[in-house]
Formats: sequence, C-alpha cells, structure tokens
Amino acid sequence: MANTKSSTSIPNGHQGRTNQRSRTRQALIEAAVALREEGLNPTIAEVAERAMVSRATAYRYFPSPEALISETATDRDMQPLEHFWKPGEDPVKGVGLAANALNKLLIGDEVGLRMMERSFMTVWLENESGEAPLRPGRRMSYIEPIVDSLKDRLSARARKRLKQALSIVMGTEALIAARDVGGASVEESLGAAAWAARALVRQALEEEQVRRKPARSD
Repeated sequence: MANTKSSTSIPNGHQGRTNQRSRTRQALIEAAVALREEGLNPTIAEVAERAMVSRATAYRYFPSPEALISETATDRDMQPLEHFWKPGEDPVKGVGLAANALNKLLIGDEVGLRMMERSFMTVWLENESGEAPLRPGRRMSYIEPIVDSLKDRLSARARKRLKQALSIVMGTEALIAARDVGGASVEESLGAAAWAARALVRQALEEEQVRRKPARSD
C-alpha cells in the first residue's frame, strides 16, 4: 500500500497551528505532572479534564496513560543543558555529555522508552490531518545551543546538517537501534551514542576548515 503521508516540512502558513498543538501537548504534560505530584496515577480522561481539553484531543497526543506517564517522567527529570555545558566551553565535549545525559535518562526506564516510541508511531500512523504529528523534540534543546555556539566556525548550512545528524544519535530511536540492531548493552549504547555525537561535531569542524582553507597557488 502506498504511503500517502507527506515527508516535507510543515509550511510556514501552518506555524500558528503548530504552536497551538505544542501548547496543547505541554498543557497535557503539565496536568499529568500536577496530578502525579498529588499522589494520583491519572487516566487520560483525568489529565484531559485538568488541562481543559477534550478527551478525544488528549488521545490524539497520547494513546495510552503509560505513554503519557513516561513522557512526564522524562520532562520532570531532564536536566538543563547548563548543568554540563555552557557557551564558551568545548562543544565536542559538551555534545558528548549532552548525548549521555539524555540517553541515560531515557534508557534508565527502557520499558518507558519503548512505550514512548510506540506512542509516537501510533500518533503518526493515526494522524489524518496531512501535517507532521508533533513530537516533543527534547534532544534539540541540547543540540541547538551547542551547534549554534559554532556560528563563527560553521556556515548556516553546515550547522543545519550537523543538528540533523546529531538528532539521529540522541533519543529513543538511537537507543533502540543500538540495543536491537547493534546488539549493544546499555553501557555500550550510551558510549556509542556519545562517541558518535562527538565524532559528528569534529567531522563538521574539519570539513568546514578544509572548505575555508585558501587554495594554494603554484
């Protein structure tokens, strides 16, 4: 059966709708966090009521309570980037620390990790709007500041490509691939991802240095 979903990015005209979807998703997560802090194990319906959205809307973002709980735990425990990297510090070392911090948090609950990925895939498959379903993109809150700190050393095109490449080695998909396809242990998965992140930054810097090097005249 042919895939009728578009792989292109969301047009600029849809930005307002995308922002609204982001706010709705965040409202659901915040409602779930608040209910859990009250000692409850909330259902999707209870979270929807607290967030003041319809139950149908909540299910479009989170097809199961387990998926929502896994995401709230990740949101709650994810450390700010400033805890292990600040502007002016080594971006190669920083991106390795960032990859390790995020991936370690995710794989600390491997069942939850796989629950989140199943939730993302379910939302994608059941989406009928023609728009790319919203994902939290937490990894980008680590990747973008580090890569943007290289604006004097990398072109805009090189920075964009580096961000995209780093998104492949951080997050749920990277860990599942390392575990299931690469046959890696938990520690090996973390080590390989951090190594790959550092290697990508080094490679981008080396390529840009070669590109900017003046050609020798004979």
